[in-house]
Amino acid sequence: MELQRELLLYFDSRRYLDKMKQYCETFLKELTEKMLSKFPPLRFIMEIDVMDLLDAHPEIKDSVLSEPMRLQRMCNEILFACLQTCDCERKDDIQSAQVAVILRLKCVPRIHNSNTLYYNGLVTIEGLLLNISKPETYVHHSVWSCPEECEGSEVILQYTPKHPPKCYVCRSILFENSGSRRCGEQVSATFKVKNQELPKKFLIADDLLTQLNLGCNYILHVVIMNKIVKLWSLEKVNLRPAPSTTRSPKDIEDLFKACKRIPWKFIYCLASSIGVNVCPLNCFMHLKINLLLSLTSIKANAMTGASILHVLVGGYDTRFVGEIMTEAAKLADRSVVLGMTNSVVSTALIGSSGGVCLLPLPLHIYNHKQVSSVLSAIETGEINTGTGMIKMKSAVWAQGMDFKKMILYNVASVFGNVSRGDFGEYYDDIVEFVLQQAVDPVATSREEVKALKDVADYIDLVAGIEVNMNDATENLLQNYFLAARRESTKSVSPGSMSALIAACLTSARLCRRNVANIDDAVFAIWLHVSGSPEPRFAPEEYLQTPADVKKLQKVINNFKAWLEQFTGTCLREDFPA
Repeated sequence: MELQRELLLYFDSRRYLDKMKQYCETFLKELTEKMLSKFPPLRFIMEIDVMDLLDAHPEIKDSVLSEPMRLQRMCNEILFACLQTCDCERKDDIQSAQVAVILRLKCVPRIHNSNTLYYNGLVTIEGLLLNISKPETYVHHSVWSCPEECEGSEVILQYTPKHPPKCYVCRSILFENSGSRRCGEQVSATFKVKNQELPKKFLIADDLLTQLNLGCNYILHVVIMNKIVKLWSLEKVNLRPAPSTTRSPKDIEDLFKACKRIPWKFIYCLASSIGVNVCPLNCFMHLKINLLLSLTSIKANAMTGASILHVLVGGYDTRFVGEIMTEAAKLADRSVVLGMTNSVVSTALIGSSGGVCLLPLPLHIYNHKQVSSVLSAIETGEINTGTGMIKMKSAVWAQGMDFKKMILYNVASVFGNVSRGDFGEYYDDIVEFVLQQAVDPVATSREEVKALKDVADYIDLVAGIEVNMNDATENLLQNYFLAARRESTKSVSPGSMSALIAACLTSARLCRRNVANIDDAVFAIWLHVSGSPEPRFAPEEYLQTPADVKKLQKVINNFKAWLEQFTGTCLREDFPA
């Protein structure tokens, strides 16, 4: 009784009692004799702020979390009592089984169950929505009548029983009055639950259907009773930018200062921590940098709506590119490998929302339908689910064949940019590295794990930064794009411009700047030229990735001098000597 009194006080202070009574009066006014004979359901949707309860009535909050069904029964009783207070003759014809409150919770604190085999009270489950079935009906309540037509023998149940009930007057078996059955609409939603391998299905009904969007993360509030899962409410998870005053991980902050805040130097060092056990540090640096930029763009897209950078790697078909992409994908929130297990492209792209859809094998190994579906999704920015189109929220990482194969030109025009892969220039270094690993295997150290964790945390930190572009940077990108198009339309597709802009903005974002400058544009162009097919626009010695940062600085300075001649643009902001 004490809890019920607290509940009444809370409802009265939040004016829920007035809303309940108004709703009941409206319900009774709309009733007709014909409707009354069919036992219409009365459902009142009530949204409760749990954090508000925590401040005002902590006893009720404890009941919501520990005994949700008890609270549900009390709410139903209060609603029925409000109905009985209405000044209407037809109120006596409404039974308590026809009345129910639909509780919807918001601002629910995270609940962690110590024993996953036993669920007590309200349970929160976080998951990614993968699929929604076609709507189907479910029973609000079923009405059972006596074949002997005993007076007042109708039984109303808020479910369909396995065995029909009996008449309490003549003990005859009741039959269901199908004309009085009242149904709602529900769907079966499939979620990829966090920290669980297999997906789970939940029944979601009525007013919650409008909140469902494929590829979005949700927190589900469910009650589990005797293997029956009842979903009370759900909340969409939205990523928010970190405060601008948040400090970076100490090692990355020190690295940023040591690199004198220069984009190409800082990002080059940051990307070198990817795949340290796959190849030497200075190998495949163009690929590692592009993967790092892509990872940052994924998070930035979720927070600010920035463009996602997809990665297409050109070169010979070797295992190293696929392994590096697999290692880099571990830094994303989620990753899905398109292959034998996940052969349906739409499912793989939806399942990788907010992360990476990985194609580690060469493109020609996948069938034509899969490749076409992936390219269509990248080109339109939407995923065809068979029943409709949804927004694409993941990056695609793939590797193509040698640039001499004509098919790659068409694929590259969709991706917008090609990352330089394995062209055999690292053969000697890789052979020595593999031999050393075979003779003296080296396990992943704590420092390497911490370095990757710092990179992932840093990406989360900078992803919410809104970045603009100044006029000088925009002019440089435009001049390069036009000059490159004049040289070769195959090497530079129309989509390359958007990829250049996205790479430039992401470079500035990684340096925690709100405005992209000439340095970012030069770095984006350097990556683009490095991945272009042979013969490349710039001399090969201007595109190398030496292990020594001082040598790399000379490479970038030489590339900048070439870029001034190639575009006819005077670059005002010089790299430090």
